[in-house]
Parts: sequence; structure tokens; C-alpha cells
Amino acid sequence: MILSKLVLIPFCLCLFLSYASAYEINDEARLHDYLFSSNYNPNLRPVNKSSNKILIETRLGIKRIFEMDEVNHRVVLFAVLFQKWNDDFLTWNPKEFGDIEYTYVDYSKIWTPQIQLTSKYSNEKSSPSDYSIHEIYDNFPVKLFHNGSVQFTPSVHLTSECLLNYGKFPLDIQMCLFLFQMPYSIDQTWLSLSVFYTKDEDIKYEHMWDIENFNSNSTIDDNRNQIVVLQLQFKRKYRNYLYTLPSYFVYILTLLMFILPQTSNQRIIIGSTCLIISCLLTFMMSNSTPNHEISAWPLLAKMFVFNIVLLTFSLLFSAFVINIARGDHLKSVPSWLRKLTINILARVFCIQAVAYTVLNSYSFKVHDDEVIAVQEHINAQLVMETIDTDIRVRNRNRNDSEEISESTPQESESLDNLNQKDGNKKNNLTKLLRQIYENIDQIRYRLQIDTYNSCKNNEWLLVGTLVDKILFFVYCTIVIISTFTILKQDRK
Repeated sequence: MILSKLVLIPFCLCLFLSYASAYEINDEARLHDYLFSSNYNPNLRPVNKSSNKILIETRLGIKRIFEMDEVNHRVVLFAVLFQKWNDDFLTWNPKEFGDIEYTYVDYSKIWTPQIQLTSKYSNEKSSPSDYSIHEIYDNFPVKLFHNGSVQFTPSVHLTSECLLNYGKFPLDIQMCLFLFQMPYSIDQTWLSLSVFYTKDEDIKYEHMWDIENFNSNSTIDDNRNQIVVLQLQFKRKYRNYLYTLPSYFVYILTLLMFILPQTSNQRIIIGSTCLIISCLLTFMMSNSTPNHEISAWPLLAKMFVFNIVLLTFSLLFSAFVINIARGDHLKSVPSWLRKLTINILARVFCIQAVAYTVLNSYSFKVHDDEVIAVQEHINAQLVMETIDTDIRVRNRNRNDSEEISESTPQESESLDNLNQKDGNKKNNLTKLLRQIYENIDQIRYRLQIDTYNSCKNNEWLLVGTLVDKILFFVYCTIVIISTFTILKQDRK
């Protein structure tokens, strides 16, 4: 008997619980029938008076960047919309429905704010997918409270256009606008939007973009419709583009090439190496950045192209200068090139002193005036020597004539031989001096030719030096300006 009673107790308990559950289900079913009667229309605003305004309190929780389509200029965000408003037609007394204070219904059964996402850059050719709010879960339930409060928290994908500017790649910051709008005037509804950003730490894939800053504000258009503007600031994670770091070492090597002497073969070697590296980096950047217009080229890519062009010109001028330093040039510098470089560019870039330094390096050459002075001195020595010789001969002849009368025939013959030897010495000396004069004249001519060629080479070297210094000045200026422009971040 006792055993049968113990078995009956659990059976009664299960029966009671099932009855209570059925009672609650019946209460909730009765509640739904009460709320969604034939008088409720989900297409009309749920207000007792048409003049009443519905306040939609919305909190937008951005979880992560789902997609950043840099080719089509489109951004997709994964977010959660926390919406809350009051529905005057969805109220009940909890005591009449088994103390049920809230219930869940499908959002298609009730009125919803119908928030739309538009684009500032939309046109007739834009498709709805360019800017939309796409709900991830269909038939997402809505929570209804007995006082008419409605809570709707769907997970959504926000898709909008975003005109990207790659000018500061890879340190670029992009500004994107999300425009939220409802098909009601400000007298009918008002959207209060607050935004917060929480990173989703559970995802395995880390996006190359991050949200740097955001803010929202409301405006009213000409049709008295409210537009909530959400402005997001996206920052690229430049750690994914570490291949751009060698570009700065290329710039340092390029500066080293300009510092080396112009006649050094190492300039050609270093310049060729930097040129190959710059071409390789430009190719890598072209594969990493999406197709874009020329006006939107990254500044770093422009620096690569500029570096390639400047390196090419520098290599050409280095080969030109080395050829001048190690060869003879019969043609002189054209007058227009001399005026452009020596008279104009040298003064503009304040390197006129280089010209005097290079020209004065040939000051050891014998000038024409010095050669002419040597020739005149030799001529004077020849004339004086001739006059002295004639005087000595005349005196000797006078003495000889006096002695001949007293001397024997043998002595007179020896005197004649002596005079003949003196005449031969005089002729030999005259020939030797004339030979020296001719040699000096040839040396003078050669010195003139060498000096002329040296001056021509000097002018070509001066032109090469000026062009090289100008390229160095332009290169340093462009690199400094471009670097500061890239590193400068917009904080607007």
C-alpha cells in the first residue's frame, strides 16, 4: 500500500507541471490573440493621435569590419542594432494573462521604424546593395513589454559606399559616411542614435583596417526628414605592408650615390642597384593596391616613380661626367648650355663658387704671356751675344793686323785657323739657340692646345657638376616634403 502511494506521487507531480505549462501557453496564446487582433495594422504608426511623435532610441554596436572593398569603394560592417520605442497598441494587463510581463513576436507582425541606409554619393546607376541594412537572421524576434515598450536587437550588415583616397598609402586614413533615414517627417518620428565600438576578439581573421574614430549627428533635409550622419574613420594597419620600409633605405643609398665623387665608378654600381630595387618595389605596390585613377596614386608610388626617373638621369650624368674626366672632347660647351647652367642655374642654387674652384685647378699651366716673355729674353740674349762677338772679332782683327807685320808666316796661319774656329763656334751657337727657340715655340703651341682642351674639359666637368648638384638638391627637397606629407595624419 505504501509502495503504491510513493509511485503515485511523482505521477501527480508530472501531471501538475504539464497542466501549469499548458495554462501558461494558453495565456501567451490568448495574449497574442489579444494584441494582434484585426484592428492592428503593422503599416501604420502605433500612436493614439496622429500628432504624437515616436521616439526611436537606437544604439549601434559595431563589432568588426566585415569587408573593405577597395576596388569598388564599398565598406561592410558587422553590427548590432539596439532599438527601443513605444507602441500604444501593444499594451496589456499582466494580471489578466497569467502575470506575463513580456513576450516575443516576429518583427513582421508589428510596426518597425524601417531605418534605411542611404549614400551621399548615390545616383541613378547605384544599386540597392551599394548602401543597405541587411539583417543576418530572418524572422528575428521582437521583445514586447506590457507597458507598450518594444525592443528589437537584430544583427545586421551595414553596406555603404566609401570614396577611398590612396594618397597616403600605407599610412592612409579613410573617412566613410553612413546616412540613416526613415520614411517619416520629423513631426512623426525622431531617431536618437548612439554608437559604440567593441572589437570581436573571438574571430580568427584580423582585418587590415581598424576603426580609429567615429561620431554621429542629425540633420534635416528640405522635406523635413531627419538624416542621421554617422562618420567613421578607418585606419589601415600598415604592419601588413612592411615591404615599403626598404624604400627609405633606397633613398639613403641614393643620397650616398650623390655624395660620392662624380668620377667614381661606384656611383654607377650604387645607382644601378637602387634603380633595380625601386622598380621591384613599384611592381610590388602596383600588385598590392587596387586599380585607381592616376590622380589618386599613392604618394609613396609617386616617390618610387620619381626616384626611378631621377636615378636614371643621375646615372646618365654620372656616365657623362666619367666620360669627360677620362677622355678628350674636341667640341666645346654650347653657348645656350653654358648660359643655362653656369650663368643661371648656378646662381639660383647658390653653387657659383664651385665653378671658380674647378677653373682654378688649372692655374699651374704656363700662360701665353709667360711664353712670349721667355722668347723675347732669348732673342735679346742672341742679339747681345752677336754684338759682343762682333766687337771681340774686330778688336782681335785690329790686334792681328798690327802683329802680322811683325809676325812670321807660320804665326799668321795659326791666327787664321783660330779665327775660323771662332766663326764656327759662333755659327754652332747660333744654330743651337735657334733650335732652342723653335723647340720653345713648339712647346708654346702644345701648351696652348693643352690649355684649350683643359678649359673645354673643365667646362664640361663644370656643367656635369652643376647638373649633379641640382639633381641632388631637387631629390632632397622632394624626399623631405613627401616624407612629411605621408607621416602627417589628418585629425579632423
